[in-house]
Amino acid sequence: MPRRLALLLHDKLSAESRPDEADVLEQVAQVSAALESYGWQTRVQPVDLDLAAISKIIETEAPACVVNLVESLCGDGRLIPMVPAMLGHIGVPFTGSSSDAIHLSSHKEVAKAWMRSHGIAAPRSLRAGEVGAKDRTRWIVKSLWEHASLGLDDDSVVTGSAAAFARIEHCHLTYGGSWFAEEYIEGREFNISVIEHDGQPLVLPLAEMTFVDYPAERPKIVGYAAKWNADSTDFSATQRAFVSLAEEQQAKLTATVQQCWRLFGLNGYARVDIRLHEDGTVYVLEVNANPCLTRDAGFAAAAREGGIDYDTMIKRIISAALRPALRTYRRTG
Repeated sequence: MPRRLALLLHDKLSAESRPDEADVLEQVAQVSAALESYGWQTRVQPVDLDLAAISKIIETEAPACVVNLVESLCGDGRLIPMVPAMLGHIGVPFTGSSSDAIHLSSHKEVAKAWMRSHGIAAPRSLRAGEVGAKDRTRWIVKSLWEHASLGLDDDSVVTGSAAAFARIEHCHLTYGGSWFAEEYIEGREFNISVIEHDGQPLVLPLAEMTFVDYPAERPKIVGYAAKWNADSTDFSATQRAFVSLAEEQQAKLTATVQQCWRLFGLNGYARVDIRLHEDGTVYVLEVNANPCLTRDAGFAAAAREGGIDYDTMIKRIISAALRPALRTYRRTG
């Protein structure tokens, strides 16, 4: 019996690729090894803007499944929906969410407006023209499209709209791309992973990001250094902990994550980042449709905590891709 072929797609890297971009090569190696342990044959294909060439490869190779590890095209996060759109057009099974779900969840301002319109609390964005000398709101400035905490550090949290617009301009000049400011939410931060099981979202154990020995005046954020600079103090000071919450809090966080899964029409696997305010309000910071799949990333850690080893986790993601599903977002509350 011939071995099934899985084609792994990832961003085509360059000599200038950042550590967060180059991390995809670890995902490729580890996912390939897991698939091969189940008897799959794997092939790896970098992806750039020549999607016609990729489409031809897929049609020629006829893989049983495509593993979509593409997080940007040519370093531009705005283009991330293009690959799942192509895969959906071809009709080949692929891991993760549809182009609709990825587009809707990746544009951070649109995603939050979508959630608020369906009763999910999310930080409000600073609008153009809102400059006010008396504004004492704390804002956090983020990239509109890019993930992996690009450009995020202590200086990203500012007080007042004038300072926020100045930081937006600074980030645009420094990193390029589009930037925005949203209200900074105080509270406990949770990264909550979800894996599809028998067509339903299974919420994995809740991971809280803890900030060890952080000075009181420092904003508690998981910045770029905390994720990608292993030699930094932030890297060692931001630690993941799996916690037990009061039954009511646990139920509220779980219900919010499940609602996000349905609202965005997610498939396969996802992660929802949340701030739990001291008043009990659950604020959704981000919905990550295709989170990192390396063994040391948060998604795999949550799976292990839930009794799912790495190879089994990959097997479930592949099984979800092979299961016929409606890959579009659904207008549900």
